[in-house]
Amino acid sequence: MHQGERRAMKQMFQPKLALAMALILIVCAAAFMYRDSERQPPSADSIALLLPDALDAKDPHVQLWLDAAQEEGLHLRIVRDSALLDPMFQMRSSGLILPDEVHRQANDALVGAIHRYVEQGGNLMIVYDACTWDLHDRYPGETSRLSDLAGVDYALYDRFGTESITSGSVWGTTAAMKLLAIPPGSYSQAKSQRDLSPLRKVVLRSSESATEDRQKLVGYLYGDLDYPSFQTAGQFDGKTLLQSETGLVAGESRHGSGKVLFVNLPLGYLVTRTDGMLLHSFVRYFAEHMLRLPYLATVPDGIGGVVMNWHIDAASALKPMATLRSAGIFDKGRFSADLTAGPDVDEFHDGHGLNLENNTAARGWVQFLLQHGDEVGSHGGWIHNYFGKNLSDSNADSFERYLKLNKQAVEGAAQRKVTEYSAPLGNHPEWVTDWLEKNGVVAYYFTGDAGMGPTRVYRDHGREGDKIWAFPILHFGEEASMEEMYMDSVPDSTVRKWLLNIADFTSALHVVRLVYSHPIGATRYISALNAWFDRAHELAGEQRFRWYTMSQIANFLNARQEVDWELEDQNGHWAMKASHPKTLENQAWMFPDDRYDEPRITEGTADIRDQDGYWIVAAKDCKHLKLRIAERQTGNTNPQTAN
Repeated sequence: MHQGERRAMKQMFQPKLALAMALILIVCAAAFMYRDSERQPPSADSIALLLPDALDAKDPHVQLWLDAAQEEGLHLRIVRDSALLDPMFQMRSSGLILPDEVHRQANDALVGAIHRYVEQGGNLMIVYDACTWDLHDRYPGETSRLSDLAGVDYALYDRFGTESITSGSVWGTTAAMKLLAIPPGSYSQAKSQRDLSPLRKVVLRSSESATEDRQKLVGYLYGDLDYPSFQTAGQFDGKTLLQSETGLVAGESRHGSGKVLFVNLPLGYLVTRTDGMLLHSFVRYFAEHMLRLPYLATVPDGIGGVVMNWHIDAASALKPMATLRSAGIFDKGRFSADLTAGPDVDEFHDGHGLNLENNTAARGWVQFLLQHGDEVGSHGGWIHNYFGKNLSDSNADSFERYLKLNKQAVEGAAQRKVTEYSAPLGNHPEWVTDWLEKNGVVAYYFTGDAGMGPTRVYRDHGREGDKIWAFPILHFGEEASMEEMYMDSVPDSTVRKWLLNIADFTSALHVVRLVYSHPIGATRYISALNAWFDRAHELAGEQRFRWYTMSQIANFLNARQEVDWELEDQNGHWAMKASHPKTLENQAWMFPDDRYDEPRITEGTADIRDQDGYWIVAAKDCKHLKLRIAERQTGNTNPQTAN
C-alpha cells in the first residue's frame, strides 16, 4: 500500500475510531455511575444490605429484600463488599444486613471488615448462612467466622457433617412473639422445658425464655411448623427471641460497641416459598427495636385495621347471609365481599350456584352490599368447587374463561368494575395473578404468606405483578375460616378472644390484616363477632381502628409507592422532606417518641398525634411536606460509624 493510500485509510477510520471510543467511554461512565450510586453513603435513616460485587441488584433474591423493606416503610440501600473493604468508605446507615442465600461466600478480609464495623459501634443483622463459606464454597474452620458476633457457635460442619442443619419446631415467649409482631393465631403453647434436649437447656438457662411460657410457630392447615436452622453450641448471653431443639434460632446480643441480631433461619429462601412473615418480622424488629428508625406507615393516616373478607360461593349462602343481616352484622363495618357467580358449584348442571345473572335475590344482595359501602369482588371462576379443585399451573388456556365469566357477571350485577379477587379453595397458580393484573384487579386474598399484611408474592420465578397486592389470611392455629373453627369445635369464647386480640394487635401496631369467612361459618359465632365489632367501634372512636377493603388498601399502597421521602441531619436537627406527584394525603410517618421531640411542620399540612410510642404525622392534601425534628438528648442516638 502506498503512503498516500495509508494516509487516506487513516483519515477515513479516524472519525469512526473516535466515535467508537466515545461510545465506550459513555458506557463505562454509565456503568461507573451506576455502581458509584450504590457506593454513595446511605442516608442516616436507612439500613444497608451487603451484597457481593458481582451480584445483579435486579436478582429476585435481592429484590425480595428491597420489597420487604419498602413494604415496611423503610429505606434499604445496597452496599457492595468492595465498598465495605474501602478504608475511605463511610458507613452512615443505621445498620447492616447480611442476607441468606445470596451472600454465602466471603473471604477473611470481608469477615474482618464486618467485625470492625460492629466493634466500632455498628448494628448488624446476620441471616442464616451469610458468609459461612469461603471463596471455594467450603466451610472454613470448625465454626462460622461470625460465631463470635452471633453469640453462639454455628455452621458446625466438622462436628455434625450433613446434620449441621436440622429442621424442627421453633418457639419463643409470648413477649418475644409480640416483639416480632407475630399475629394472634400464628403461635400456640409449646412443650415444657423438661422435654427439651440437654443442649437446648444450656441455651435456655442463659436466656429470658427459661420459663414455661413457650409459644411455637404454627401454620394454617399444617399445625406445628418445621423450619431449617443450624445446630448451635455454647452459652448465649443475649436476648433469646426464638429457639429450637438444637439451639438458638434468633437472638440479640452486644459485641464491642455494637449490637448484633442473629437470625438462624433462611428468611429470603422462605419468601420464595410463600412464607414471608418471618423476613418482615425480623426486618421490622431490627429497624424498630434495635435502630429506632422512623418509617412510612403501611395504613392510611397510620390507623390500623382489618379487612373482613366474605366468600359467597353458592345459593346456600343466601340464607345465612339473611341471618347475619338480621343480627346487624352488615351494619358494623365496610367489608370486602367476593362472589362466585355461576349457576353451579361442584359440577356442571348441578344448579347449586348463585346464578347471579338470573337470580333476582342474589343480585339484590349485591346492591345491598354496595349500599352499605362494601366492596364487591370476584370469587374465582364461575363454578366454585370444580374450579378450585381442577385449576393448575398448566391449564390457563382452558380455565381463563371461567375467571372472565365470573368477573363479567359480578360487574354486571354491580354495575361497576371489579378490582379484587379471592381464590376458591385457596388455589391460586401464578398465571392467575398475571391475568388478574392485566384485567384491572389490584388485590387478592391469599392463603400463602399467612399472618402477613398486604405484600407482593414471590415464588420460584420471582415477583408476581407490579400493581397487584396479595392479602394473606390470618389464621387461628390450623383453622382460618369460622366454618373450619366450628367443624373443629372451637368454642365461641375462644374465637371471641382471638378476634379481640386481632383488633388490639392491628390497632397497636398500626397495621392491617385480613380475616375471612363464609356466611354459614359466621352464623355460628354471632356473639363473638358482635364482641369484636364492639371492640373495633371503641377503638375507632379513639382514632385507632378502621375497617378497610382489599381494593381500598391496594390503591393506597400503590399511591404510597410513589412517595419520595428522606431524613437528613441539619446542624444538629433532623429534617424530613417528602413529595408525591399527585398528593401525600393519608400518608403517615411514625417517629419513635422516646427518640424524637414533637415534629414541627415547615411546609405542607399534616395532623400530628402522639400514640403508642410514636409521633404520627398524617399528611393532608399536599404534594410536598417538610418537617423539622429535634432528637431527644436522653434518647437513642443515631449509630453512625466509620469502617
